[in-house]
Amino acid sequence: MADRGTTIDAYWTQFFAHAPGRPPFGDEYGWDYGGKLDAKIQHDFSKQGWDGVSLTSHIEFRYGDTTLFAGGTLMPTNAAMLLPENEGNAINFTSLYLTKMFGPSTVLQAGRFSAVDLYAKPFTGGEGVDKFMNVAFVAPPLMARTMPFVFEGVLMTSLKGSEPFITAGLFESTQDGFFANGATVFGSVALPLNKFITPGHYVVSGTYSSVEATSLDQTPYALIPAFDVPLETEKHAWTFDLTMDQYIWWDEDKKEGWGVFGSIGWTDSNPSPIDLFVHIGLGGTGMIPKRPRDTWGAGYYVAGVSNTMRESLDPFVRLRNESGGEFYYNVAIAGWSRVTADFQFIDPFGVGAKTRVPFAIRWKVIF
Repeated sequence: MADRGTTIDAYWTQFFAHAPGRPPFGDEYGWDYGGKLDAKIQHDFSKQGWDGVSLTSHIEFRYGDTTLFAGGTLMPTNAAMLLPENEGNAINFTSLYLTKMFGPSTVLQAGRFSAVDLYAKPFTGGEGVDKFMNVAFVAPPLMARTMPFVFEGVLMTSLKGSEPFITAGLFESTQDGFFANGATVFGSVALPLNKFITPGHYVVSGTYSSVEATSLDQTPYALIPAFDVPLETEKHAWTFDLTMDQYIWWDEDKKEGWGVFGSIGWTDSNPSPIDLFVHIGLGGTGMIPKRPRDTWGAGYYVAGVSNTMRESLDPFVRLRNESGGEFYYNVAIAGWSRVTADFQFIDPFGVGAKTRVPFAIRWKVIF
């Protein structure tokens, strides 16, 4: 198949989670089990004479149960289990798009995209199966109103070397239907600020959407309480953020090391449920001598709850900003088997809520 241009990457990830239950049973901890199967298929049409054209797809199947609410948190604690649905058994194409290269430095992509797949950073991202598990470090929560987890659209990227320099895009703002509820314009620029010998990235991004929504509309980026509160629909939403990652130690020969990462961003606050989001942390490889393939990460986040959302739910529950941290260590038992211990502590966005401490064992098998 590879000789004819087709490659397949498949993996099976299982989660054994000890976490608090959904409200009103958030103080009761228990064990949950769930998992998912992923297959990424890519076909290079240059084998058929279409130079620079390829097709990429990502099929995801999830099953079982694993706690996402973790006792009433705003940020879901297991991003991987949000796709293709956040409960039960489900299967779907979360990515299916064509790529066309124009010369060595311009890339045009069109079709269906997964926001979780696109958020690939050296220390964050990872689809929830390789690095962090909390959405705060796997996908940008600021995009709750402007970029759905799965969307159709077009992206164009200008490369500097092999790295993205300028990216522009136009895509749908919700998964309600093909551009059924607004369109989003996306743009990002990699800033030339890296003055260190070690690799690093500094990126400014922004989105603007014509979506019509309220601050209480559900979104996979955040677990918003379901209350029957009549709200006036707001039009348009925007986001602006700065992300960075910088290696502190880097082995040029092995292409591995460890470093720092961070992100800060703002939104319109209405209809966006989050008005400010910040995360910082450390991550990388080589924490333990003679185990260069192990990976690790430690991060802290603050998710600011918008004033509109606070005021809307004030008669039922008082809200505050949510904060939390996560630490994981990923043991490379073999080239095909990875076992991760993941520990989180979260002060939920409900005033008076107790600190939640979910713990999970993640086992990934690579076929």
